[in-house]
Amino acid sequence: MLKYEQIAQQMNEYIENRHFQAGDKLPSVETLKEKYNVSKSTIIKALEKLEKHGTIYQARGSGIYVRNKQRDGYLNLFSTGGFRDEMVGLEVTNKVISLNEIKPPKSVQQKLKLDNNDCVYLLKRIIYVDEKILCYEESYFNKNIVLFLNESIAEQSIFKYLEQHLKVKIGFSDIYFTVDKLNAEDANLLELSEGDPSLQYEQVFYTTTGIPFDCSHLIYHYQNSHFYIPSQK
Repeated sequence: MLKYEQIAQQMNEYIENRHFQAGDKLPSVETLKEKYNVSKSTIIKALEKLEKHGTIYQARGSGIYVRNKQRDGYLNLFSTGGFRDEMVGLEVTNKVISLNEIKPPKSVQQKLKLDNNDCVYLLKRIIYVDEKILCYEESYFNKNIVLFLNESIAEQSIFKYLEQHLKVKIGFSDIYFTVDKLNAEDANLLELSEGDPSLQYEQVFYTTTGIPFDCSHLIYHYQNSHFYIPSQK
């Protein structure tokens, strides 16, 4: 975990422990810098992370304020931290359907900016929250970045593994949404009926230096998935 991420975590605990309410003002950047004994840039990055997560908002010329607490069980669509970071207090489990090393289709090759001879890991899995199906995930991982992946790792948090063991610095992502009806195969995987509604999206994750390493297609269970977007001015 990077220093600014540690500070963001400590600040979040500080907000929780002090029972701050929505609209309460937090100390200034200079005060936080002294409190945590870090550089101003580290505090700014920590605040950006908290703001992106929807914990705080910053009003230029006014200060830093606490936002309404995220509703339990809702997934922040703009998060790049993985499901476990979002579903705090809930049990997130993964069931791996398959994991193979393949030559990617052309569309994925272009999105991950791969050469013709490059291979990827193709992972298919079901993600559960408190034993209820959240979504079906089909992900292609750039092997130039994700050097090793197996089923044991895929049953846990892949992003935590990438950050802690492979030292991959996860940056940002692009998301493309589609609302559609389930075909027979996808309905069977989600334990729903063919023709049921679904929110589907393709998400491409990048490192902090802009290298795409994960192209995922997710199909959500319409009864068990809930989302929110912490908008910023």
